[in-house]
Amino acid sequence: MRLKIPVSVLLILFFAGVFFPLSGKAQNKLPVDSVRNAMRDTTALSGEIDEVTVTAFRTPYNLFNTPAPINLISPLQLETGSAFTPVEALNQVPGILMHHGTISTNRLTIRGIGSRTPYATNKIKAYFGEIPLTSGDGETTLEDLENSSIQRVEVIKGPSSSLYGAGLGGTILFHPKSVRSDFVRYQTTIASFDTYKNTLMAGVKHNKLDIFALGSVLNSQGFRENNTTNRANLTLHSGYFVSEKISLEALVKLTKMKGFIPSSIDLNTFLESPEKAAANWKGIQGYEAYTKGQAGLSMNILPTRQSKISLAAFGSFRDADEPRPFNLLLENSHYLGWRGYYQRRIDGEWAKITFTSGLEFFRENYNWSTWSNDNPRNVLSDNNEKRSYENLFVQMESNFQEKLFLSAGINGNLTRFDYTDNFQADGDKSGKRSYKPVLSPRIGANYQVSGTFSIFGNVSHGFSTPSFEETLLPAGQINPDIKPESGWNLEAGMRADWNNRLRATVSYYRIYIKNLLVARRTGEDAYVGVNAGKSVHPGLEAELRWALLNPGAYPSLVVNGNATLANYHFQNFVDGDNDYSGNLLPGTTRTTWLLSGDFQPSKNIGIRAWHRFTGKMPVNDANTNFTDPYGISNIEFKYTGNRGPLQLEIKAGVQNIFDINYAAMLAVNAPAFGTSQPRYYYPGNPRNFFVSVLLGWRGL
Repeated sequence: MRLKIPVSVLLILFFAGVFFPLSGKAQNKLPVDSVRNAMRDTTALSGEIDEVTVTAFRTPYNLFNTPAPINLISPLQLETGSAFTPVEALNQVPGILMHHGTISTNRLTIRGIGSRTPYATNKIKAYFGEIPLTSGDGETTLEDLENSSIQRVEVIKGPSSSLYGAGLGGTILFHPKSVRSDFVRYQTTIASFDTYKNTLMAGVKHNKLDIFALGSVLNSQGFRENNTTNRANLTLHSGYFVSEKISLEALVKLTKMKGFIPSSIDLNTFLESPEKAAANWKGIQGYEAYTKGQAGLSMNILPTRQSKISLAAFGSFRDADEPRPFNLLLENSHYLGWRGYYQRRIDGEWAKITFTSGLEFFRENYNWSTWSNDNPRNVLSDNNEKRSYENLFVQMESNFQEKLFLSAGINGNLTRFDYTDNFQADGDKSGKRSYKPVLSPRIGANYQVSGTFSIFGNVSHGFSTPSFEETLLPAGQINPDIKPESGWNLEAGMRADWNNRLRATVSYYRIYIKNLLVARRTGEDAYVGVNAGKSVHPGLEAELRWALLNPGAYPSLVVNGNATLANYHFQNFVDGDNDYSGNLLPGTTRTTWLLSGDFQPSKNIGIRAWHRFTGKMPVNDANTNFTDPYGISNIEFKYTGNRGPLQLEIKAGVQNIFDINYAAMLAVNAPAFGTSQPRYYYPGNPRNFFVSVLLGWRGL
């Protein structure tokens, strides 16, 4: 949906919310304790945050009453399995399929969106606290996040959040770990494929100040050739209460990573020798290495007990190099930005209304160059790109008698690229690309039929701008005709909760996307983006949690299950002379389901087993080849014990128990060169083992 009115109109809406907030007599003002809770949670105006409370819309909702498709991932889920990356936890959310090539090569898809991005996560926005994890051209890196630094995760599926830029695929909010009491913990993990990880965590809480610090080092040889990974992470998160009305938070994250690249392989190699690397990547010992830093500072102010102002500034830098079979890629980038919003709540006799309006500014400078492998002094390209966007958002939420919850919002976005070609031996290809402002509305409703049953619906618009590479023509010039992908999401569902013993959620959705971007290959590392048609993403998601034995006592048994039935396909898609209309989107599957059980025979002992099934997936737009369906079974055993302030946790497990050979990631639409077969397949890890020991001390 194109915004053809001036951006100044949206600015008027924003400032109207700040300077002329909703009027009315306030009822039930917040007590001092609730004010402290609001200050500590940078996304909530008031209220405690528990395992079923979401804050994705800047107002705390019980998940049972949320008028949007949201899933929560708890710290327990994040620590499931070897927990080297968030991949395993994210793969347990219905509607999500996380392609996992190596520790440092992943692609996240939500409801089929982003499945055709060649090697990375695109069309999905992510934040760590207030810091964007998404670059200016829409690419998101999640694999270097440290699970132990995350308090919880909120996943907003589809374009259902007007507060974060209306990402077409969705938004993932990683909340950083906070401190409730002093502690020190050391954890070491030993796993298959010569994998070792050591993590040291500490937390200090003193009067108005709390500090969380984490350092970790991961080393792994991997099960494939040319698969070594070394990664170090440092995370600092601190909060300070200046007064009862003002608080500050600071977040710093540093990552140093070097991951060798085995790349994808052809079908014969995948079936007979999945441990082998692609010959060209093995021959040059190709890898990706980078040093990255991210930082953010936020301030929260409560001018009154019914209003809140939040301001956040953030920045990042990244230096990277990647020796590849075709050239050496050197990159460096940095960005700066800020977010701010004003929130006002009115508690009336019949309804509670919350109004939120805000802005986000983002400026990124990205430099990249390529160099000859034969002569390291021979430059092949040298480029600079300035990426800029602004998001303006307005949101209104209403709660009528704790029965009917309404949420409506609108997001206005303006995105620009400014490209400078510093290597002009083949002509100056510099140019600018400014997209027309995009307006994305959203409206959702949730009605609580009874104390155990609620229904919800959601209609929302989203968009995704092309990456800069997709805006270039084959000769390297800017393509002035390329358009952002855009789409509408329609969804309806129900939630049921019987005394926290049995919870169920079922929803049906359809996402309609137009101006579908096609990354058409013109060489081994060359792509041209074109708008080639439309796709439809219908799906049915279901979740169930059942406490079978003694909830809150021992022995206990909790069973969780979820399933996604989908049919993501091209509605109208013509690529050159090929008509793929009606074909399934490559890298997606019609069926996924997960079944897990948590058994605790006593307070100190836990056993968790889970099985995830993934149906067959087409590997290309033509649907001429499909992967085999597969199911992966896993089990882990855990012992926890406390003696006074001392803590001990021992965990051991087996992943891929039955040693299934499966494609954990696809290089969709991989080309064939000469007589060689296309290299579609990234094999998943065979049967593997891990043991983890945690020692800790906590203040009394």
